[in-house]
Amino acid sequence: MKDKEIERLIQLEEKRQRGVINLIASENYTSQDILKALGSVFTNKYAEGYPGKRYYGGNEVVDKIENLAKERALKLFIRQLADRKKWSVNVQPYSGSPANLAVYLALVPIGQKIMGMSLSMGGHLTHGHKVSATGKLWNWVHFGVSKKTELLDYDEIRKIARREKPKMIVAGFTAYSRVIDFKKLRKFARSARRDDIF
Repeated sequence: MKDKEIERLIQLEEKRQRGVINLIASENYTSQDILKALGSVFTNKYAEGYPGKRYYGGNEVVDKIENLAKERALKLFIRQLADRKKWSVNVQPYSGSPANLAVYLALVPIGQKIMGMSLSMGGHLTHGHKVSATGKLWNWVHFGVSKKTELLDYDEIRKIARREKPKMIVAGFTAYSRVIDFKKLRKFARSARRDDIF
């Protein structure tokens, strides 16, 4: 590498990563093969749109890679070949933030109420924090963990859902390393307007 300062900093970060245990859910340690692929000539390629439907030329090889990734993802998650034809998958590399925003826009009218974990207790910026568009577009109600146990307090979450009647409960977190009872959270979300289930 010609830029020795950048090279030194990359090496310093590599050393740092090898010397720590990382519990940040959105960070993964990739294999050498992935690092090599990400540092390939595809870094030079901007491929807006979908395979066969790009906005400009020069995407023949990119289309092949994206289609291969889609086939592999379907094979991984859908066992029966016939069933794979019923499904599609998006493998384009976006972060969780625009993905969360897309889900909220699709399912909850702007200005309505969504319930999620507070940022200070393990939630995510896109769970209604004011620096995120999500915190500006929807009315958020937050829950957290018990101060005594540092675990989700499902009784408290149920009470909040019953009182606030959110259109959605976000049940994924950035920094909560315990098993989540998704069935309970789903029940709370579906039952937010039906007192008999609580």
